[in-house]
Amino acid sequence: MARIKGLETKPFPHLERYRAFQSEKRRALYCRLMNNDWAFRWINRDYVRKYRELKRPKLDEAGQRVVADLRANGIALARLDEFFDLGFLEEMRAEFRGYQADFEANNRRDDRGKAVFLDTVHKAHTFQDDSATSRFLAMPAFASIAADYMELVPRFVGSSFWHTRQAPVSERIYSQLWHRDYNDRRLVKVFLYLTDVGQRNGYFEYMAGSHGRGHYGRCFDRIGEDGYRAYPEQEPVSRLADGLPTYETGELPAEESTGQRAPWHGKPAVIRCTAPAGTVIFADTFGLHRGGYVSEGTRDMVMSTFSTNFNIHKPHFAVTKPYAKRLSPFMRAIFGLA
Repeated sequence: MARIKGLETKPFPHLERYRAFQSEKRRALYCRLMNNDWAFRWINRDYVRKYRELKRPKLDEAGQRVVADLRANGIALARLDEFFDLGFLEEMRAEFRGYQADFEANNRRDDRGKAVFLDTVHKAHTFQDDSATSRFLAMPAFASIAADYMELVPRFVGSSFWHTRQAPVSERIYSQLWHRDYNDRRLVKVFLYLTDVGQRNGYFEYMAGSHGRGHYGRCFDRIGEDGYRAYPEQEPVSRLADGLPTYETGELPAEESTGQRAPWHGKPAVIRCTAPAGTVIFADTFGLHRGGYVSEGTRDMVMSTFSTNFNIHKPHFAVTKPYAKRLSPFMRAIFGLA
């Protein structure tokens, strides 16, 4: 059982069972056997019950629209000022700059894996009062959106603050390739653009209709030898993507990038999220997606993850006791606090 600042959190049962196997071969066999809807429902049964019992924040029109778009497409777009006041973007930018300065002062840049193009300037956030980051990540409306989309009480897994720059190679690598996230069968990731993101700045790209409820929800879902969901072969995914309509959100009027007026609503399509700073993207990243391919400039972005109890990724966050005391029962369940 994990401990965060002296507070016990409920374990993720799928992750605990995965860790119990000593060999990768047994872990992979276990994960292949568990990669189905029946196992997903069984492991999440208590959180489905909590969803019915716990009082949740009532969503306003913007929140309800996001849930409806997630169900229809696997992705939803919104503006930060639909959830926070107009000055909040600058508060988040200021805290990002502080994290980035600390990152650079301590020479934390690596040259392995995704770090060749992606600086994670802040992770394992400690939730406390008087923090814009804490307010954003623990926004009750975001948790309620995830709950209504998943139809269960989700779990907060963690967050990353990313500064993305051009990679030293021209071909796409790592998360710049089409993939499904490895750690769950249903997720809600919340992305906040802190900078304007155009065609060359590493926009987030999503295949609408590839989430679990979508037309392509069962395609390219393979468990690898280590028990984690593996990246698919790129050629067949690219052929599928190339055959679908492609929409660039930055070329559409704002009112046509959400709801039933969006040209991709309820239809398979490729969505390229070019958008201004202050754009919030909600995405079920079990669906096929890619991003961070920068050919010019940089991209600053915040990402947070809500998963189900089926999650197999180690949570990375901390909660101070004073902060935990003022959380509602619903938000305590989100953080897995006993």
